[in-house]
Amino acid sequence: MSATAETVLVAFARTAGDVAAARRVARRFADLDEGERSALLWSEEPGARLVAVLLLVQSMRAHADPELTDEYLSAAKAERFDDVVLADLAAEELVGAPLVGGSTGALFALAKSDVAMVRRIAVVATLAFAKAGDAEVPLAIAGRLVRERGETVQSALGWVLRETGKRASEDDLVAFLERQGRFLGRGALETATEHLPPGERDRLRQLG
Repeated sequence: MSATAETVLVAFARTAGDVAAARRVARRFADLDEGERSALLWSEEPGARLVAVLLLVQSMRAHADPELTDEYLSAAKAERFDDVVLADLAAEELVGAPLVGGSTGALFALAKSDVAMVRRIAVVATLAFAKAGDAEVPLAIAGRLVRERGETVQSALGWVLRETGKRASEDDLVAFLERQGRFLGRGALETATEHLPPGERDRLRQLG
């Protein structure tokens, strides 16, 4: 008998309910029917949405398919995601990675969304570019959103800027912060500068 969304929910309910448990459940039900996965994604149960997003990531790793990205973004745009974990676990692989080496217009469109979680997804997705040694795209998206005050976006900016400096270009990060660091919130600026040399870090933190 094929597994159903309800079967998955029952399995998840028997766990600690954290991300590690959700990963285990997603691996167990990796062959879940697309319709049942969709039922999880649109469920009112937070755990169901978490497992569904992890199932999408698993599927993308097994076979890249733009429909998986569309499914994920449709739920995000409909404001089904109320936990930043759903952005942070999936945006890089479902949204960013498929765009590396191609057009980035879709990322900039997401950065203009009226939904804060979608804007966070745009930021986190650029980690795929930073890991490929490209600082330009992450810094361009950050530049679009740096003045935003909401924590949903600000906390992602700090993290992604830090990783961009580590993995792509420290010099480009420093130049960006010299121009726009004053617009970041205190927490985001501190995170963004964590891995810079102490003197540079202290100088840039004074901009905030």
